Amino acid sequence: MKRNILILIILAGIGMLYSCEPRIDFDEGQWGDTAFITNVNIFTLQADEHELQEFYENGELTPARRRLIISTGNAVIEDENFTATVTVPASADLTRAGIIINHQSMRVEPVGFSPVAGIITDLSDREFIYKLVSADGTTHDWVIRIVEEE
Repeated sequence: MKRNILILIILAGIGMLYSCEPRIDFDEGQWGDTAFITNVNIFTLQADEHELQEFYENGELTPARRRLIISTGNAVIEDENFTATVTVPASADLTRAGIIINHQSMRVEPVGFSPVAGIITDLSDREFIYKLVSADGTTHDWVIRIVEEE
């Protein structure tokens, strides 16, 4: 009797272990080439009159900052040439700005001396290259240009 119970417990344990394995592998590569940019924005940080409810060690409230989009309209996207042109006002200070890249790819990697997207940096060069990688392994090097409004 004890032997039958022990065999039943062992079989139940093995069944539970096998049932935990994934039954279907999700192949994101089935969607094909998705290394495309849909929009690009340029932003800066703006001091806000509000204070966050976080304190410095001395007890003072932390000043609030918010992301302010300084680019105008949507970027001009050229899928054939892998370029995105984003427009900013002539008065925009690009020495303390960042890039937001909207995309459908799995990964975005800066190429060369291009800054990491989403981080405040100096964008005075106005032309940057980013490699977008699809789930199926396809890559495209995109050129992002920043131009002033006319």
